[in-house]
Amino acid sequence: MSKLNEEKASQKRQIYESLSDRARKFVDKIGYEAWDPFQQPNDPFDLRRFTTDRTARAMAMGFLQQCKEEHYSKNYARAVLDMCMGLVDKDERYLAMYEFSCWYREQLQAHENVKEQRTF
Repeated sequence: MSKLNEEKASQKRQIYESLSDRARKFVDKIGYEAWDPFQQPNDPFDLRRFTTDRTARAMAMGFLQQCKEEHYSKNYARAVLDMCMGLVDKDERYLAMYEFSCWYREQLQAHENVKEQRTF
């Protein structure tokens, strides 16, 4: 056994012996050999971003700042943020809403084009 491994094993034993009874029960439950007191912490929560490299909150705030109406309700702002979060998370419900909105806009534009072409 190398010196580094012996040192780690010694440190592991010291850490185990310094644990409270409750913590020792947890270690015993998962198994002393499987227990890793030197485990690296998890990476911080990654900020989910749009393909524009902006967070959902930044996108929502950008949209709300560009709104034509100066005063919008809290419900409106909350819906915008919900939509952004749903799209970032690739939630099917919000993806469906987005795709339907795009389709609906096309339908309205096609209808307007037909109205402009009519001659009375």
